[in-house]
Amino acid sequence: MAASTLIIDTDTHITEPPDLWTSRMSKKRWGNLVPQVKWIEERKGEFWCMNDQPVFTVGTCIMVPGEDGKPMRSPRFPDYADRFSSMHPSAFDAKARLQVMDDYGIQAAALFPNLGFVGPNIFAAAGPDALDFQTAALQAYNDFLLDWSSVAPDRLLPLALIPYWDVNAAVAEIERCAAAGHKGLVSTGKPHQHGQPLLADRHWDPMWAAAEASGLSISFHVGGGDLGTHMNDERTRVEGWRATLARLTTSFFLESGITLADLLMSGVPARYPKLRFVSVESAIGWIPFLLESLDFHFKKYEPWLERPEFHKDGMLPSDYFRRQIYANYWYEDLQSWHIDAIGEDNLMFETDYPHQTCLDKSEIEHSIEVGLKSVSDVTKEKILWRSAASLFNMDITKLEQLT
Repeated sequence: MAASTLIIDTDTHITEPPDLWTSRMSKKRWGNLVPQVKWIEERKGEFWCMNDQPVFTVGTCIMVPGEDGKPMRSPRFPDYADRFSSMHPSAFDAKARLQVMDDYGIQAAALFPNLGFVGPNIFAAAGPDALDFQTAALQAYNDFLLDWSSVAPDRLLPLALIPYWDVNAAVAEIERCAAAGHKGLVSTGKPHQHGQPLLADRHWDPMWAAAEASGLSISFHVGGGDLGTHMNDERTRVEGWRATLARLTTSFFLESGITLADLLMSGVPARYPKLRFVSVESAIGWIPFLLESLDFHFKKYEPWLERPEFHKDGMLPSDYFRRQIYANYWYEDLQSWHIDAIGEDNLMFETDYPHQTCLDKSEIEHSIEVGLKSVSDVTKEKILWRSAASLFNMDITKLEQLT
């Protein structure tokens, strides 16, 4: 990989440190609901617990320290680390993460949570009547993320979670986090799978308006819905654990296609033309088919006859996509037809560090040297950093000086 190659990694994850919530939430007010890490003897590992009950693995990290101290895949792979002491510190320590980024040749990285714990069903173990607690816990995470990123705010890009279960709270949190310095927003693209209205419902309009006004993009990360249909005891018994992981990962990508179809036909991009979205960790090979199919059937079924935001001689779904929606790749070989169908301004690069399918240093080099060998230097530059810099409102002039 050329030394001058600049990379902005648009999908990385933080393993939330053990004191994240205990140091930021009131024990007096919330009691044992405050998430804390405990050793669970019968499971032989550390778990996040609420009300003393394990609710999630201690962290979705598969990187451990090698003999040289640098990250390597765990001997437990594909299983995650069973305790903090076995993880590579870059999973939860900002300075250690920066050292890995330097070694991997990454200038900046967008930061996502461990989605099983602080994702679409955030703290659901608290129960349906604990929405105030869920919002407080989410705010504590967003505040932590700013603190964590402050070590290198131009390199560690914090993305704030949205409390979508309460639209008024979501608007307030978007405004608060935009003012505080977050670089983007994260929410579920499948709210209907969590007891909420569909994306197309006008219920969400205040949230979309607040996000558009903030200038922050909204990321829909893969796996943001009901995971039970893809991973359960029966499936793993019949298929085996590793086959289940291979199947469900690809199934998640295809479900992201359904989310993107929901978004493009929701009318939201039409009504909020400056609001940008990202389909995160979902791969990109399926996008050309989806856009071609939506365009064909959009013209066939004439939705403008019942939806005023669409127009007969106006934009097609693919036009809205190219204007407002991004996707990131990490393992695919991009061909010229991918670029033509998706748009060179809509593609970005990711590593998914430190999750199961993440790229290590040599794989990053391969993904760029081989995966991007068919694209022009101008397109490669857009994919590796320029589009991400624009999306996350970074100083492009400053970045240009690094190339």
